[in-house]
Amino acid sequence: MKEEVENFYEHLKSFYSDIVRTRSKTVSTREFKEMAIDTYETWKTEIEPMLKMVGIENNVLTSLDGLFDCVYKEAKMRVANVSNLRAKLSEINNIFLNQIVVAVRTEKLSEPTINLMKSATFLGLDTNWSLATCALQLQEVGVTLVAKRKNIKLDKAGIERLLKKKIEKVSFNNQYEAFRRQVKISYGIKMPLLTQHLRKMRTKVLHEGYNPEPEETKSIVSFTVGLLQKLNDISKTT
Repeated sequence: MKEEVENFYEHLKSFYSDIVRTRSKTVSTREFKEMAIDTYETWKTEIEPMLKMVGIENNVLTSLDGLFDCVYKEAKMRVANVSNLRAKLSEINNIFLNQIVVAVRTEKLSEPTINLMKSATFLGLDTNWSLATCALQLQEVGVTLVAKRKNIKLDKAGIERLLKKKIEKVSFNNQYEAFRRQVKISYGIKMPLLTQHLRKMRTKVLHEGYNPEPEETKSIVSFTVGLLQKLNDISKTT
């Protein structure tokens, strides 16, 4: 990803320099207009999707998206306004350098994460999916690890004993309910309820590749933070 970002930034600088050197107030040449459209399409189809996957802040991408839209609209006009193009490209260059190139150069973005998410861009998964997936997996891993530490059996026999009913197969849903019941009995700690909505969202995100809306992601993360706090409390009990 680092190479793609650097190459695109060099392209932006070159395009901006060409516009700055233009003395006329309008651009009607095919070369300039094609360059503007090509820049826009590269951003929309290659660079922006890649940046979404590696955690670049949404407000940064939204700002750049709006500016690139302006460049595209200007380029589609019969005669493009040089002053408008120059102003928008200047803003794009500044934001791209300070918010994206610097992050890549200083390795604020993990290279393994970048490579992994870049290889999955064709799937259309975004940062909301990444964050929600991490939170949902933390729920299961957290419960599993704390259950082991406290010797709470969450195999089929253990679940059936705690829930006092037969189950067809082991799932996180019934493991969680069994765990929830045992910690209430043993430690007097009431775990949050795993609602039907959260159970459906878990399936959609983890198994169907659903990109949750920002508010849905926020809800998942909030629930997970609360759950982890309860698990931490249980870990500290003797």
